[in-house]
Amino acid sequence: MPLLNRKIYCCTPVAFHANEGFFIRDTGLISRTLAAMGVESKCIMPLPHYEDDQRDGLLRTEYKNLESEAWWQKLNIDALVLYSWGAPRYRRIAHAVKKAGIRLIIHMDCTDDVVGNFAANTTVFTKIVKRIYSRLMDIPRAWHLKQADVITMGLTAAQNLSQRLFYGKWLTDKLYPSPCPVSPSFRYEGSTKKDIILCIGRWEDEFQKRPQYMMQTLKHYYGNGGTAETRIYGNLTPTIHRLHQAMPAPVAAKIKLLGYLPNQQLKEEYNQAKIILCASRYEGSHNVSAEALCCGCSVVTANRPQKLRNLLWYTTRQSGTVAPKDTPEALAEALQTEISAWHQGARNPSAIAAAWQPHFHVNQVFNNILH
Repeated sequence: MPLLNRKIYCCTPVAFHANEGFFIRDTGLISRTLAAMGVESKCIMPLPHYEDDQRDGLLRTEYKNLESEAWWQKLNIDALVLYSWGAPRYRRIAHAVKKAGIRLIIHMDCTDDVVGNFAANTTVFTKIVKRIYSRLMDIPRAWHLKQADVITMGLTAAQNLSQRLFYGKWLTDKLYPSPCPVSPSFRYEGSTKKDIILCIGRWEDEFQKRPQYMMQTLKHYYGNGGTAETRIYGNLTPTIHRLHQAMPAPVAAKIKLLGYLPNQQLKEEYNQAKIILCASRYEGSHNVSAEALCCGCSVVTANRPQKLRNLLWYTTRQSGTVAPKDTPEALAEALQTEISAWHQGARNPSAIAAAWQPHFHVNQVFNNILH
């Protein structure tokens, strides 16, 4: 059946606010893009409604209905994109959808490491208990994922997960490598790339985003002769300002604190810049890096294989550099290596964009999955 004749809905089984921020990423973006292509599509979420909900194309219902085969049958849809992160608690939803005869795409924008991240003061006993619990949860998680006709997640994360007990080749056989949806408006438009490094994040989350680590990296980069300009976007916290003010004046002048930027203007930044830098402790899909790749940027990331699997994948296809170690000094070295690759002609923005758009642009992804 042609894509345009199908009814393809999306479901996020958490009662998020369905505001503009929701509809520019994840299931909101998928549903709106499908609708723009002429496909009948709605976003399904549990109640309650919120005042800032954009109700056009939104269907909220009682959570119990999401676990009901009869409720899904009444929708008379052809396919469902379920944003479940592979979480065992949503396996009843997946089962009900499949029993209703609906093609099921289960999305995991996380990596294969589902334990979480431990604070510095976490005891060894707590770590061991959580690791054991996670492995036990692999049983219902695998059952949940087996319901899918297609699983979308990062390639390296899927390959690693498939090697664990209770999983196997069946997981990668169902895989379409696509860890996050990106609007087709994010594309390389042929502009001349400049020596610009982008850092984009929710800097208030200091444990995950590691702003101190990022600023130490930049201090080492400039201290060793780096000349590219750095532009920092996102919520600029007191910590960011304090770290910036503590930099030597010549270094601080190279680092621009620019705050929040709307998506349209962010696309323009991606088209100008050469590199996006990720200094995070852990990430799932890291949407901003995916958007940047679609606009011909390359990725430089810290070396944390279990916590940044998707980011490590993003550096393949001559699209970036992984630091040799997880230290600010090593990440600064990776930055310099990547800038040199650009200067030596080893990076091609058109080729980078062409390599990654099929894995991120929602229209291409779903044309491939649902052809």
